Amino acid sequence: MPDGNILDKQGIPTDKNAYVYRRSDKGGRWYLYFYDKESGKRHRFALKSQDGDIPEPTSAGAEKAWMLGVEKFIELKGKSERGESVRGLRFGDMVEKFLTKERKKISTTPHTGISEARFRLLNTQLRWVSEFVGDTRKEVHKIRRNTFLNYEVWRKERAIQYGKDTPQNTTINQEISTLRRAFNEVAVAEGFIKRDSIPELPSIKLPKDKKHRRDDLTENEWLELEKCCRLYWIKGKTRILNDEYEMKQNPQGKWETKTNIQIKSERGRIQLIHREMLYLAMRISMDSGIRPGSLRKMKWRHITENTTIPVAERKTWVLIDVPAENTKTGRSYRCSAPIAKHLERLRKISTYTKPNDFIFLNQSRGTQMSERLWKDSISEALVEARLADWSEDDSNNCRKIDVHSGKNITWYSFRHTHITLRLNAGTPVPVIAANCDTSMKYIEEHYFHYRAAEQTEILGKGRQSLGKAKEHLDWIEEIPNTNKGKVTTITTNHHPSSNKQRKKTKDG
Repeated sequence: MPDGNILDKQGIPTDKNAYVYRRSDKGGRWYLYFYDKESGKRHRFALKSQDGDIPEPTSAGAEKAWMLGVEKFIELKGKSERGESVRGLRFGDMVEKFLTKERKKISTTPHTGISEARFRLLNTQLRWVSEFVGDTRKEVHKIRRNTFLNYEVWRKERAIQYGKDTPQNTTINQEISTLRRAFNEVAVAEGFIKRDSIPELPSIKLPKDKKHRRDDLTENEWLELEKCCRLYWIKGKTRILNDEYEMKQNPQGKWETKTNIQIKSERGRIQLIHREMLYLAMRISMDSGIRPGSLRKMKWRHITENTTIPVAERKTWVLIDVPAENTKTGRSYRCSAPIAKHLERLRKISTYTKPNDFIFLNQSRGTQMSERLWKDSISEALVEARLADWSEDDSNNCRKIDVHSGKNITWYSFRHTHITLRLNAGTPVPVIAANCDTSMKYIEEHYFHYRAAEQTEILGKGRQSLGKAKEHLDWIEEIPNTNKGKVTTITTNHHPSSNKQRKKTKDG
């Protein structure tokens, strides 16, 4: 049955099922009718130029409408033949579809979806990308191949304009990775574009020794942090500084201190217990390499005796059973660590020591320690150790610090430091990987730095009758050595018993 609203119909010569026309019920506006044989669907598209100009609903505008109609027809015909959706997908709609899909994955059950925090991160990442694109109404198939090639430069400049820290290259790579997922899981999966039509999404290449996102501590930094926590922070004290930002000493040569906790109050007593518990958590992290999330969920029943070692060593070493629901990888594992002394002290100061109790519990409420308490504690400890200062915008509601070294020190830093120290001590990579629930490949890519000068003993094992040079190798000293430098020797004991041991370590 003829449609009385169709006026000035003009067919496309190469396709009898496509034509340009005006609709009387739409103010005489020009349209293209297109039948997609591949999907069996009919489509009508209002015609307008790339500048947004709309042809006049007159005979004078017919020629312009015809040219726009043919151009649109060629575009749609190509998409149909490639198996793509004829209807376009706006960039903003693609982002929203992706986030809607990810929102449905949010779950509080470990390893069954994503967390609220993970979803917020995805949302933030795509908000930056959307701001870069600008016009989120642009259809994805019209985005140029080179659109995102200068995203890195723009992202860093925009952060400065907003008064934010310059993003790390790993942060930018993560944003690009999330955008790549959105293109693949929405635009490609739903047939709006082909995979080879996705714009170029470059990743920033990272040096091999810069791939891990969190920084570790040098041995000197750890020794200073541990000492200041043990002598001052867990006792509710802080050292006093003079006008030159130097620590004051009394006539007896002792550091002058002041208390920063109301020790005599019940609240102050609980605060001191929490500080000591968190200090011991740092020690356990350093000695085991356990992830912070697993550490927080550790219960007393997860600690078992290692019956495979001599009885005397069992007073030092214990086994930590980490169930699958407490791990990042979703698999259970067993960790061996010299933390018996730390656990013994925790049992003395904690009210909650039943097998099914969490080891790190708020002593006034009997609930797990809040995330804020964990974060604030490491900030306070770093400031007390003079490894950081409070930021200008620091407040009691949001503690912020500026680490002197420029590193991003978090609870994960203890795990990274543990792995680094074990590698430097010569512990085999497979042993570290198994004990820390990670892969050898990950360790080799993110931590391992081969030092040939330090591996002579290991390389010589199993070799027979090594021939010796007959003369002294004086000639080696005559050759300019451009690679000559300090060899780092890191002791594994966190409390060197003498100054002689401390002098063995050199930061590099």
